[in-house]
Amino acid sequence: MKGSGARRPFWLLVPLLLLWPMAAAGHGPGGHEPTRADQVEGAKTAEQPENIVPENWLRERTGDFLPLDAAFKNERGATVTLRQLIDRPTLLLPTYYRCPTSCSFDLANLADAVRRSSHAAGSFRIVSLSFNAEETAETAAAVRPNYTQLLAKTFPEDAWVFLTGDQVNIRKVTHAIGYTFKKKDDLTFIHPSALVVLDKDGRIIKYVYGAFIPGDVDLALAEAAKGTPATSIHRFLSFCFPANPRQNQQVLAYFKMGAAMVLLIGGICFLLFLRRKNPNQPTSHS
Repeated sequence: MKGSGARRPFWLLVPLLLLWPMAAAGHGPGGHEPTRADQVEGAKTAEQPENIVPENWLRERTGDFLPLDAAFKNERGATVTLRQLIDRPTLLLPTYYRCPTSCSFDLANLADAVRRSSHAAGSFRIVSLSFNAEETAETAAAVRPNYTQLLAKTFPEDAWVFLTGDQVNIRKVTHAIGYTFKKKDDLTFIHPSALVVLDKDGRIIKYVYGAFIPGDVDLALAEAAKGTPATSIHRFLSFCFPANPRQNQQVLAYFKMGAAMVLLIGGICFLLFLRRKNPNQPTSHS
């Protein structure tokens, strides 16, 4: 018991060393990407001049209708209107395809939720809409396989479309759903991460926030099938911020230092353990 107590302080240092780099950098897990409304204050100091107030970036318009005449290009380059696409419950995800941070995670999480959904494949549609007017159908076609390959083999190929369009049509849709985004000087965007759930007539049924977990998406689809606007899921609004390379390098350096210290302490503890395990090892006599 006495020997075990002597070793305890060394092991207690391990979690402290793991947490120290993040505390020193002012980050939680995830480093450069603040994703919760309660992390917004910290984001303001990370070279983000905007006053990030969630309600200013996404104002729910549950019960309103999308402008179904809005026209876009699909990933094959064909012109389609929302009226042609929204003929069943639909999951609309505003995003942009060259996003260097959280958009890819949103798309992958959505693909996983759809793959695990209890709803029949083909009973609903997914629409990814790029709000970057500089992206083209070729851009959409290049990124599409990254996410559709995560779906079940039975999922219809045409049930997930990747749209691009001009600024006029983009603004018509984002205004209709109460969605705000801002382009930065480095050509990235600040924008909220949210899934908009529509019924077959293009009415906004609810919004889904967070990581788009399967249960939330399934419930939203069931409510969209009923066509009755419902209370949105997860009031915590996530944001996608442009990456800060200098901060990322700093955090990486802190983690390297922390890892080296953990290895050093671990080695010392291991040696102490071996010495205590063999207390009768021969000692030299003068």
